[in-house]
Amino acid sequence: MQDLRIGGIISGLDTNSIVETLTTQAKQTFYSLEQKYTNKNLEKSIYQEISSDLATIKADLLNLKLESTFKSKNVSVSNTSILSATSSISAKNGSHSITVSQIARNSYTFSQFTNVALTETGAGVTKLSGRPSDFLEGVHSVSISTTSISSIDYYISEDIFSPNNLGQFKKYSGAGISVVDTKGELTSDLNGNFTLNINSVSYSVSVSATTGDDINKIAYDIENSLNSQLNTANNTSNKQYVAIRADFNSTTGSWNFAIYDTSLENLAIASGTDSISQSLGLYDGSSSTITASTVTKISKFHVSDSYANLLTKLNSTGSGLIPGVSLTADSGLSSGTFLIAQDSSLNVSSATYSKVLGGAVSSGSGLNTSVTGLQNAGFAKSPSSSTNGTFTINGVEITIDDYTAISVNDLLSIINSSGAGVTATYNDLEDRIELRANNKGAENITLGDFGDTSDILSVLKITSSDGATKVTGKSDGSIDPTEKLSSAGFTKTITSGIFTINGVSIYVDASSDSLNDVIYKINNSGANVEMSYDEVSDKVTLKSTDSIDKIKLGSINDTSSFLEALNLTNNTTVQTEYGVAGQYAVLNVDGINYVRNTNKIDDIISGVTLNIKNASSENVTLDISTDTTKAVEYFAKFVQHYNQLVEKLSPPEIDDEDKKYLTPLTEDEKNNMTSEEVKDYEEKWNKFTTYDIISKSSELRLLKNSLRSNLLNQVTGITGTYSSLSEIGINVAGSGDISILKKGMLVKDSTDYDEILDTLKSNETFINALAERPDDVYRLFAENSDSAKGWARKYEEVVNQYVSTGGLISLKIQPSGTIDRQLYNLAEQMDSEQTRVTSYLERVWSQFTYMEKQIAQLQEQGNYLTQLLASNQ
Repeated sequence: MQDLRIGGIISGLDTNSIVETLTTQAKQTFYSLEQKYTNKNLEKSIYQEISSDLATIKADLLNLKLESTFKSKNVSVSNTSILSATSSISAKNGSHSITVSQIARNSYTFSQFTNVALTETGAGVTKLSGRPSDFLEGVHSVSISTTSISSIDYYISEDIFSPNNLGQFKKYSGAGISVVDTKGELTSDLNGNFTLNINSVSYSVSVSATTGDDINKIAYDIENSLNSQLNTANNTSNKQYVAIRADFNSTTGSWNFAIYDTSLENLAIASGTDSISQSLGLYDGSSSTITASTVTKISKFHVSDSYANLLTKLNSTGSGLIPGVSLTADSGLSSGTFLIAQDSSLNVSSATYSKVLGGAVSSGSGLNTSVTGLQNAGFAKSPSSSTNGTFTINGVEITIDDYTAISVNDLLSIINSSGAGVTATYNDLEDRIELRANNKGAENITLGDFGDTSDILSVLKITSSDGATKVTGKSDGSIDPTEKLSSAGFTKTITSGIFTINGVSIYVDASSDSLNDVIYKINNSGANVEMSYDEVSDKVTLKSTDSIDKIKLGSINDTSSFLEALNLTNNTTVQTEYGVAGQYAVLNVDGINYVRNTNKIDDIISGVTLNIKNASSENVTLDISTDTTKAVEYFAKFVQHYNQLVEKLSPPEIDDEDKKYLTPLTEDEKNNMTSEEVKDYEEKWNKFTTYDIISKSSELRLLKNSLRSNLLNQVTGITGTYSSLSEIGINVAGSGDISILKKGMLVKDSTDYDEILDTLKSNETFINALAERPDDVYRLFAENSDSAKGWARKYEEVVNQYVSTGGLISLKIQPSGTIDRQLYNLAEQMDSEQTRVTSYLERVWSQFTYMEKQIAQLQEQGNYLTQLLASNQ
């Protein structure tokens, strides 16, 4: 604790001001040391900044020592859809002519054999068995109905097939078939050759059919033969090029032949002129009767004289609904609809809609949906005044203002446009109202609300109490590749055992292996294939790793159904070649033919890698030239950083008026200034003191001279054409202008990168040297031999004299370096001086306090004497 200070209370002196003045005078030495300390810190930061600038220049020099900077190549290809190319620095400049006759392709196969799943039951159909014999993928929407033609009842199956991933495709339809009856059965034998022209190639099919055969059998036989011939001609397997069907007109009872292009190749199809084509209505004896149209679905019909006989037709091996698949209808076939998904995914399914299927809604003869007044439509429960009001579907309130003024069709439209997310229809075959969710998947359809005032839901028989049933929709399925095979969701059950690929047997345990496990086994076996699973399509692909031969699947010794469950084969016990055969790349380069087993070819043109994309008869030109961009940009960066440093090392002279800012402010001075005044002063102090430090530094003057004097020196011993920067067009800026020359800037009197870059790009000597003699320019910059070092290496040595360990600048700024020691000494002097000032301050206060005490004592004695004299009077 400080001693008690008494400041002029007795003496009346302004002791505080006197002490403050004495203290300020005593602190002058401390202030001087403090200012030196501040300036020394600024000096250190200046040297650190310049050291950083030199490190940047070193990084620029590193780029200028790289071979790739000067020898990189530009490769241009006249048609990049046919091939692309890359090059190394070893590529020779020049032009090459290339024609690609064939690209390389490994053989491959994929999940292609289709399976089926009954995704929505109806019409008495409860189960499916078997595997389709065709390769179409999509959804069969099948309706079973009856109709009367010429007073005879017929039972009709109509299959509207919506293919996956075909979009719009062509349908070629003929005229009426003359040799079948209403049931589509031949009225006479049909034998001979059927011809069809596809892409100007004539394909012939032998037809042998007897009276009573179904037209669908003839269509099936022709379809199989045509697809087999087209697969052979195109070196493919199991591709569905065409689908052959017979269309039925339920009004006239007539049939006509239909050919669908399912190839995605836009086949050109024309009829033959044979007698079979004439019988099938494709040729009239003088010209083709085929008409083409664009469709999105494929239709197929079966007609019979009873439900039982219709089911027999639907299950016929070759001419059935889906050849190879049998329908089970335990209680017999009936009118109605059902859905079948057919595809080659591992979990065959199709997304379906949630539905509400109402009870029998009419009084027995069906509804009249167009008559005005719901009371006139024939409902079993007659609408009444209670029908007016509100009802709710999926939380959306719908209003009937006057049931006598609307028809059933009007009511259905009101529901469909309400935003309730459902579509309402009347199924006249089943005599019921049906609500279908607008989106596929497991959506819930809710009916009614406590606030409803209309009884229309009951009138429509779509509540559970009125006999309605709900069908919950579902989304497309897929297997789980991480789950054991027995519970992963495969449509076809996988059995444990062995399966064979390219003659290599692999064991699978369905109770413990997952699909991922088996894929690992396959890819690491000696089968020379790679299997992959695509979760989006739910299919697998097998790709050969070293062969162009088709992939062989199956063996007589196979005991597992694994390959069949993956839809890679339909019979794993017979070895069969599948998929698409591979091929070698064939190309001609500069008049010489080459054959390679890959599309990435690096052994024809030295230093160039060709990447073949497509075959073409077009002659592709490939040009190789030196890429000067990298060298120009890297050198522009060096010039920018060099000019910036030279500018920094050449500060302007300080005016006498500005020299007052060379001394930093003391705390006392700051206390007597506004914050804006302090900020302005310190900015000027930093600026002008920096100029002063740089201009007075012998090390920085030496650095500037070293940088400038070594810039355009001759480099001796270089084995190339050039031995200095000036020989490639690089000189100090300001030719003919002494004021600019004195600055010592390189290339251009600027520190702007873009300006420097533009100047270099317009320097023909520099650009020509880079383009025409890249090897010589590289040697100039980067040669590194016992007898010679390139310019960039020599210049780096100059820089290292300052920033490497032991360098002039490094010695000053390194920890415990020259400047740190000076700062330490100043700090010690400041501490000592601070102690002296503090001691002096205490001593002054002690003396003033003593004086005050003495004066107080004298005053006290005087007062005593005064009182004593007064008492004696």
